[in-house]
Amino acid sequence: MAKQHRPPPLETLRDAIAEALWGAVSAPSLPAACVALGLRDGDSTEAMQSKRKYVRSRITTFKGPELLALAQRVIEEYDVPDLADFVSELTTHADHRVTDLTRRAVLTELNSVGDIFGDLPVWDGVAVLSSDLEKPSLYSDRFGATLRDDIQRHYVENSDLSNFQLLELCGALTCSQQRFFDLLEKVVDPVCRHGQDQEQLVHALNKLLIADGFALSVIGEVSRHPEFGVRRVGSGVAGTPKNLIFAAVNCKPDLYFTDAINNDVAIANDSDALIYDRVLSDGGLLWASLADWWRERDQLDELVAANKNLFRRLRAAVLATNSPGEVAVFETYYARFTPRMGDKLPALIPQVYLHYDPRTATQRGANRVLPRQRMDFLLLLGHGARIVVEVDGKHHFANGEVASPARYAEMASEDRRLRLQGYEVYRFGAAEFSDVQRVNGRYTIGPVSTQLVESFFEKLFARHVSR
Repeated sequence: MAKQHRPPPLETLRDAIAEALWGAVSAPSLPAACVALGLRDGDSTEAMQSKRKYVRSRITTFKGPELLALAQRVIEEYDVPDLADFVSELTTHADHRVTDLTRRAVLTELNSVGDIFGDLPVWDGVAVLSSDLEKPSLYSDRFGATLRDDIQRHYVENSDLSNFQLLELCGALTCSQQRFFDLLEKVVDPVCRHGQDQEQLVHALNKLLIADGFALSVIGEVSRHPEFGVRRVGSGVAGTPKNLIFAAVNCKPDLYFTDAINNDVAIANDSDALIYDRVLSDGGLLWASLADWWRERDQLDELVAANKNLFRRLRAAVLATNSPGEVAVFETYYARFTPRMGDKLPALIPQVYLHYDPRTATQRGANRVLPRQRMDFLLLLGHGARIVVEVDGKHHFANGEVASPARYAEMASEDRRLRLQGYEVYRFGAAEFSDVQRVNGRYTIGPVSTQLVESFFEKLFARHVSR
């Protein structure tokens, strides 16, 4: 069981604020600095006698919220890393902690990676842990010897210190949680390592961090290499999406590996299916990102043209299903939510392959190995949330015109499996879209269906924003 983390008393926070201003501001400038921070005025004589007492006397009556607000103003105004660490422990990292046991396990894992910061100078790496490399040496009696001297002599020039010992010396076992996370993000930064080295280290570290509810998640990319940040593990799907195959129009895509080791795939036939090949970040997949990918893919100069062309392409995949309900979901989503959310609009992706069987249903016959290969729609939201939206026609629960309990049971079983993996699955019945009409190949969507879809997505987004 993790040891309960208790916030320090308010007196400790008052001391931390006074200490930060003592180091950051000269005595003659302190009265004006305090006034600028919202504290009462005084004279330089009082400040010259004791800067710490000058500050402390002005915040003695401040309570928790006032002190935190003041501390934040000091952090924004001055370079005070120790106070920033202190405040992060009280706020961002107050409720969820990485245990000492996990810290030690992480350092043990980093002991096996060779050059811990790769091609990055060791000084750039350890700087995320220690803001003071000039503090007294632990290994030398020489006057003026510093921590920097210890690292230079025993780690850079010689191999007297292991990675574990180096990081411990720089405070990895006792530093703030934010600094510890900064260390993890540094060692898996693309500048330090990329490719399989990066992937393997992220996997190894996540096996340790997950015990405390954290993981390194993709938050962006640098020159097509994933960039990672430490995040709380929510209720979403674990792992980073590797292949997003969607919007097949003509027929089932005939996939093949271009690089089986890297899991790179391509399409051999004329299915017109799309493969999104960019790194997906922890923030999910937005329409703006999908449109930018399409612009680059088709070598278009204007993003406006990319938006229009991509929408037409996805709409064609939806129309090919001949499902009035799917058309209503797709058309209403983009018509109603694009003006509201702009660049923050999550992409509603149609006809997404969840599983893939290289053989067709006819070739498999009665020996199907995958019950459902495609999802009607998928939303990739932040923190690993994957939202499946299905529109059920009678083929979901019948063979032709005859009800099939076996087919319904198969669908229910697959839904359970997806939910246990962390997906959210939402189903509409085809009969709910009774006012969707198709005349001469064109669909008109009535107010009942429009309200149904709009209300659903409003509630879905409210649920995820509130998390």
